[in-house]
Amino acid sequence: MRILVTEDEDTTRKLLTELLQKSGHTVTSARDGREAVAALERGEFEIVFMDQEMPGMSGIDATRAIHQQQAPGGKRPVIVGLSGNGTETDEKLCLAAGMDAFLAKPVRMGELFSLLAVLARRSQPPTSDQVELVPQGSYSDNLAAHLLRATRGNEMILRSLVKNFLADAPKKLAILRRAIARRDAEALASIAHALKGSIGLFGAQKAVAAAEKLQSMGREGAFDGAKKEFRALEDEFKSLRRELLALKVGAKPARKRTTRRRAASRPRRKR
Repeated sequence: MRILVTEDEDTTRKLLTELLQKSGHTVTSARDGREAVAALERGEFEIVFMDQEMPGMSGIDATRAIHQQQAPGGKRPVIVGLSGNGTETDEKLCLAAGMDAFLAKPVRMGELFSLLAVLARRSQPPTSDQVELVPQGSYSDNLAAHLLRATRGNEMILRSLVKNFLADAPKKLAILRRAIARRDAEALASIAHALKGSIGLFGAQKAVAAAEKLQSMGREGAFDGAKKEFRALEDEFKSLRRELLALKVGAKPARKRTTRRRAASRPRRKR
């Protein structure tokens, strides 16, 4: 199927894109609602994964724009909402805007591919109650097992996921620290939301909870306790980082020096 993944958070977007491509789908990605609408003007897609909250144009506004641009009687793609909040209220907002289904982030791979299987069998966009998803399970308390399940056992994608996360998360933490120091509520809410989504992929629930609290503080413009919550988030990230590095998923295999040592140990021939 031709799929458009619209997600502003780099780690989640790359993971979804790579998993879908490995499964044989043709995938295009967009970083916000405007890019998604533009991509739909250029080409046809059967499914659009649409993040609810994005800077610039949100997924809600983009979905409404897609409906407005649809020609009478024309066929439009199935739009699947993605949300890091995952509440019933958020689901209702997405469906009311014209999305056809809803997945909470971090997206469970079983849910994702169950949904794709359902959509592949249907020619018409489903309503929310038509989509039967695999029930959400709890995270494995073994990080390696959890990541292999999240990446469907693909070690190459796993390495890419960890590498991108470890490169990107410290930058977001630095932006969060500055946002708190400057009492920038908008930046605090936006970056905390993005960080919550990427950390959630690794099942670090304490870190997710801290990011969610910071997101709420940003939305409410309440900075009391923000520094304390940021320190908690930072500590949880450091712990997760140590676990990820201990997995050595990004380590390059050591060069073999056997041949060189053997060559060095051979006696020189006398001429």
